[in-house]
Amino acid sequence: MIRFVSAVVLVSVLAAGNIYAQDVTSARDLWEKAIIAKGGREQLYKVKTLRVWYTEITRNFLGIPIHRGLVSRLYVFPNRVWSWDDGLPPPFHLSVAWLDLDQDKRCTVYQGASKPVCGPARQGTSLPEGIMQAQYLYLMESQWVQPQPIAVSTRTVGGSKVDVVRTMFENKTIDYFLDRKTHLPVRIEVFYNGSSRSTLTVELSSYALIDGINMPSKQKSANINFEVNTAHDPSIFGRPPSIAAGPHAWKQ
Repeated sequence: MIRFVSAVVLVSVLAAGNIYAQDVTSARDLWEKAIIAKGGREQLYKVKTLRVWYTEITRNFLGIPIHRGLVSRLYVFPNRVWSWDDGLPPPFHLSVAWLDLDQDKRCTVYQGASKPVCGPARQGTSLPEGIMQAQYLYLMESQWVQPQPIAVSTRTVGGSKVDVVRTMFENKTIDYFLDRKTHLPVRIEVFYNGSSRSTLTVELSSYALIDGINMPSKQKSANINFEVNTAHDPSIFGRPPSIAAGPHAWKQ
């Protein structure tokens, strides 16, 4: 059962340079429409693994592509992620990594290195952000990540008015810009530790149903791909990451 913070009746607040009505009832209503548009809470909470992959293109100052590389991540919720990252041009290198919170261990191997570098998954008192971020960006809600709607606003994206639902999750404020017809996110802005400036802005479009969930097929102008509840080989989290094993080493 999702519990929402108590409603605060129509108190306008200035946040990040924009007026938000701190009306939790309206925020909750819009949030519920978005969750239904995504595929419904029951379907979202069935997601145990999520595979995300895309081609990263780096361009020079003339806009000419100088590097194309595959970025592929397999999230095994709530505590594991495996990645193949060839998204950066030289002098950076292809890397393969995994992180397992149950073992409190992470390992990364870089192309050309003789062995992986391993260490604790938890750094200080904070948990790795990436596992949670995949859930609040692409699923909005899951069994483990449930942003709480607190306020609403109206903004313009691409010449069209959108509804903005402001949510709170742990130390983050997350704004979801919702298309007024589909109620799906067209932009998500993330603010950390009470900052008035967004640390992360993601633009999403071209939604399609994948295993009963509406997922974007474009992030900004680039294609992005998803696979839900992907079967995988759990032993990848018990052996050193390997470049020689290739980008599909996670497969059973």
